Amino acid sequence: MVPPREPTSVRLRETPIRAELVNAVLSLGFYVVCLLIGLFPRRIRDRLANAFVSWSESVDERRYT
Repeated sequence: MVPPREPTSVRLRETPIRAELVNAVLSLGFYVVCLLIGLFPRRIRDRLANAFVSWSESVDERRYT
C-alpha cells in the first residue's frame, strides 16, 4: 500500500498571514535582543541573557497553550 502524498506547497490563502507575521517579528526581535545583550560586559550579560531567555520561554508557552 502506498502512503498518501504530502503536499509540496501550501496555497497562500490557506496560510494564516497574521500568525506568520507575528512569528517573524518575534523571531527577529529575539535575535536583535540577543545581539544587544551580547554587547554588555560578561557580568551583566549573563544575568540579562538568563532573564531574557526565561521571559522568552514563558511567552512561547503562553502562545501555544
